[in-house]
Amino acid sequence: MKKYLASLLLSLASAGASAQSSLPHGVSIQDLSATRQADGVWVITSTVSNHRDTAVTGLSVTYALYDAQGKEIGRVTGRRDTPLAPGDSWHSQTPTTTNFTRFSAKDIQVQ
Repeated sequence: MKKYLASLLLSLASAGASAQSSLPHGVSIQDLSATRQADGVWVITSTVSNHRDTAVTGLSVTYALYDAQGKEIGRVTGRRDTPLAPGDSWHSQTPTTTNFTRFSAKDIQVQ
């Protein structure tokens, strides 16, 4: 239950911040959440969708991590090694060992 609650709180805290992300034209991000696993590793998940008519290559998402006082304490980046076809979505899972209380998607890059 604690794991679910932590995930829910982080999702709610991060949802508004994700709207401030830098988004390339034709790419969207949604369903941001974070879950702390039994081994202490956090996994940040999101869904990145390609709305372009062409494949997206070199896709990466960078998340900023914040402490309880709102101070940024680190960043972590998830990368996709294969092209994302038009109309497809990537269910990103980005692990981190940094303890944080809030996160936001800060940057999405494509080539």
